[in-house]
This record gives sequence, C-alpha cells and structure tokens, in this order.
Amino acid sequence: MRKFLFASIPLAAGLALAPCAKAQVPVIDSSNLAQNIVTAAQEVLAVEQLKAQLTQLENTYSMFTSQTNVLNIEPGLENQAIENPMPAANALAGLVAGTSTSSGAASTYYNQNHIYSPTDGSPESIQTNENAQSIANIEGVASTNLSAIQQRLQDLPDLEADIQSATSINQVTAINGRIAAESQFVQAQQAQAGNLQVLAMEQQASQGQQQKEQYDEDMTNAANDMTNAAAANGSQ
Repeated sequence: MRKFLFASIPLAAGLALAPCAKAQVPVIDSSNLAQNIVTAAQEVLAVEQLKAQLTQLENTYSMFTSQTNVLNIEPGLENQAIENPMPAANALAGLVAGTSTSSGAASTYYNQNHIYSPTDGSPESIQTNENAQSIANIEGVASTNLSAIQQRLQDLPDLEADIQSATSINQVTAINGRIAAESQFVQAQQAQAGNLQVLAMEQQASQGQQQKEQYDEDMTNAANDMTNAAAANGSQ
C-alpha cells in the first residue's frame, strides 16, 4: 500500500506540471499573399493582351482572305447600255449613210429636223432623203453615248463612298479594280466618240461628193441629150 502511494505522487505531480492543450491558430503571411495577388493579376492581364493580339491577327488575315466580287460593286454600272452604247460596227455603215431607218433617239431627231420628203424617186430625191436620215442617225448615236456618260457620272460618286466604307484590303483592291475598269470603259467611249466624229465628217464630205457627181451626171446626160437631139435634127 505504501509503494502504491509513493508511485502515484510523481504521476500526479507530472499531471499537475503538464501544460494545458490549446487549439492552433493559422498564421497568414500578408506580404506573400499580396505578392501572389499581384502575380495573378499580371497573368490575367497578359492573357487578355494575348487574346487581343490574336483577335487583331485574325482580323488582319480576314482582310487578306475575305472574297469580294467586283461585279457586285455598284451593279448599276454593270449595264451594257452604259458600258458600250455604240451600235454594232456592221450596222454603222447603214446608219451613217442614211440607208437604215432611224429608231430611238435617232427617230426623235429625224422628226425634229424633217420638213418634207420628196417622193418622185429621182436620184436627187433619194439622196436628199438619205442625207436627212444620216444626220438624224448620227445625232441619235451621239445622244445615246452622251446619256451613257451622264449615267456613269451619276454612279461614279458611289464608288468613292464604297472606298470610305471599305473594311478590308481586299475590298479596297476590288473597288480600285472596278474604278480601273470604269476608266477603261470611259477611254473606250472617248475612242468611239472620236471615230463617230470622223464618220460624221466623212459622211458630210461624201454628201458633197455625191452632189458633185450627181451634177456631173446631170450635165453629161444633158449634153448627150443635146447631141442626140442635134443628130436627129441633122438627119432630117
């Protein structure tokens, strides 16, 4: 009994001297946490910048790869009556000579200019009628060309607006191509107008030549008639 008592004393003393157990509180390193937040924010910003760069690069490639149909740019200009208003070359001879009946604008000019058509069928009358028809035909062709030029002038400013609203290099290139094509059409019409002027001048000269030839023919016929008449009188 005495041994047990002495043995329990150190145990009790040890329990009495042992410190009381307490809950552990986590320790936060505020400086390290702030650095981590800054680093994360920088990484987010870097990702956003990368996305912006990729978007810009995508838009740049789209500017080069987007397809633009030149014919869809100002389709009002894609009109045969504007691009080539001149009649076919094989029809010009009859129109300029006055042997082809007028139509369209030429008919309007013929009705304005016309006063009287001789109907006796003589060479002089036929020439007079053809000359009147020729003048009206040339005026009609010139008027049709002028209308085409005026229509093109009305539509060309729209090409300037297309350039201002273009969103890609391909669109700008296509619009410039369309402008170059329109320039070619204008130059072609200038050449046609020059050729028509030459034809008109030559037709005027031809009419003068026809009148001279007709006069010479009439004088020759009159001389022959007089010779034949004299010969007939002499034989009587």
